[in-house]
Amino acid sequence: MPKSMTGFSRVEMDNGEGKYSGEARSLNSRYLEISLKLPRAATTYESRLREMVKRVIKRGRLDVTIKWDKGDDYPSVPKANEEAVRWYVELADHLKQSFGLKGDLTVSEIMSFKDILIYEEKALPEAAFFACFEALLAKLDEERAREGGLIEEDLLRRLQQMRVDVEQIEKRWPEAIKNHEGVLRERILEISRTLADETKILQEMGFYMERLDIAEEITRLKGHVQHFSDTLRSEDEIGRKLDFIIQEMVRETNTIASKSNDLFISERAIQIKVEIEKMREQVQNVE
Repeated sequence: MPKSMTGFSRVEMDNGEGKYSGEARSLNSRYLEISLKLPRAATTYESRLREMVKRVIKRGRLDVTIKWDKGDDYPSVPKANEEAVRWYVELADHLKQSFGLKGDLTVSEIMSFKDILIYEEKALPEAAFFACFEALLAKLDEERAREGGLIEEDLLRRLQQMRVDVEQIEKRWPEAIKNHEGVLRERILEISRTLADETKILQEMGFYMERLDIAEEITRLKGHVQHFSDTLRSEDEIGRKLDFIIQEMVRETNTIASKSNDLFISERAIQIKVEIEKMREQVQNVE
């Protein structure tokens, strides 16, 4: 079943040590692009998170935002900036020796300097964080699968209409050839007046009939329709493959339309092209 490249999910989890809230949004993209906005304490997990994403999503742009509300029971912890303390003490000793100053720095004086205390956040609860991220991805994947199912229904419906149109063209083709017999007779008379060589006359007749013959195009178009249907049932990444098959469908349909001078066949070819263009729009959203 195809999956849509677009989807949205939201998750909120409270594990007693704070509250996680996350949002994930996926959009169309030719390749896999991942953008993560995480709590500062979780930036070291980024490479692991990207690998988790790649196991679920193969193509598209993914934007993930996760916030961590620590609450009042999970405060930042003050810590001495020992490097700054050392610098102040050494500076005080240097001034005393250089200028004959007296006095010593006290703890209370050092503590009054604004850069002495730094606030170090406690490590966030890792298990809860990854549980939040996994739940976010799972819900997003469910949404993408749901939309993919709707896309598949639409594509199958259009494929069935194409089958009907191709079958009608195939049934009409023998009659269309008969209708061309009059034109062909006139062409034979015209050629015979200018060419005495029977071989060349037959060659010209063959060229004329070849320009009208759409049997091969009909066969190939039917094959592409079946290939498209089979690919839809694949579990692999299918978006690019479906897009390629559609290009082949367009090629064969254009050839049928250009070769045939029959109004009925031309109208069916136009209907097929309309369905193909609608399918192309849908396929652009398939992973």
